[in-house]
Amino acid sequence: MQDVFKILPEATEDQKVFIFDYGKKENGELKYKDDITSYEWNTKRFNKVEVGAFILSRIPGKNTKDRKFEIYGGGYVEKIETIDDKGNVVATISHAFTINPPIKQGEAFIENFVWENKKKKEGTWEHFWNQYGMNTITFNDFKNLMKNVRCVPVGTPLNSFSDIDLLEEEIEELSNPTSKSFEIIYKKNNDIDNTKEKKNVKIIKKIDWKKVQDSKDKIGALGEEIVFDILTQKAEEHNLKMPVHVSKEEGDGAGYDIRAWDKDQKELHIEVKASKGRYSDGFEITRNEIEASKNKDHPYIIYRVYNLDIENRNCSIEIYQGPVTDETFKLEATKFIVYKK
Repeated sequence: MQDVFKILPEATEDQKVFIFDYGKKENGELKYKDDITSYEWNTKRFNKVEVGAFILSRIPGKNTKDRKFEIYGGGYVEKIETIDDKGNVVATISHAFTINPPIKQGEAFIENFVWENKKKKEGTWEHFWNQYGMNTITFNDFKNLMKNVRCVPVGTPLNSFSDIDLLEEEIEELSNPTSKSFEIIYKKNNDIDNTKEKKNVKIIKKIDWKKVQDSKDKIGALGEEIVFDILTQKAEEHNLKMPVHVSKEEGDGAGYDIRAWDKDQKELHIEVKASKGRYSDGFEITRNEIEASKNKDHPYIIYRVYNLDIENRNCSIEIYQGPVTDETFKLEATKFIVYKK
């Protein structure tokens, strides 16, 4: 855990700070590419953000299970790029961090917080937040908000995508035969599957619950089962060769989890990365998987299953095309093996 000012660059005399809302949806899908290292918006709706600004990340109550907003992270606006001629831009967020635990609506600290440039009615947040989802706050408000919180820089083991596994009660709930189907939300910028809308995927009958329960990484096993079921349904619908669950039938040494085939009978190697976290990036990958991704004979595809919500039966999926190299991804070493000299 670190002080936020040990993570962010040094503040300027007129430091700008904003609170960005994440998770904007339109017709059930993400309206913009929102993840921990980027943020999209339209400058015709909000044109105050500058390079060098500090930001805090907020998820509105309408997007949380208990209908209470959370301020859960933040970062630094490294650059802003124009996407099109309609005013859409994307900011690259560096020095990203998460707040652990997040600042949550209903807690005395945030309910009694005195803002410098915003007025809050006692007992309600009505009309407080900008409807577009981007709010300006003062640097003093930022300092006071962050005074007693614990921050985790993105990329540290504590922020690893795999640090929170499924609970036993979640496994029992999912394995209940009366459980409803999972709703899969594909990221809008999916260039591989070209899926643009929400898709209901019934996974209950095809989940290998014994494998999930016996696995040390239960959430990873569940992610594999979800993706394997998606690929199986796709093969059945389009008369393709049926996929093979390699990690289950042949072991973990192949560097990928599933072998599938496209409409041209080309063999695809698919790796699955799963987590409960709301970020699509920041996942771990082994050296063996990186090497497997460089096989030129078989396209390597990563299915990133994230935002996995057992209670509400939904998750998000983003699909990445390999190979995994420094040219296409930002790779950070998080572990080292030490030998005596």
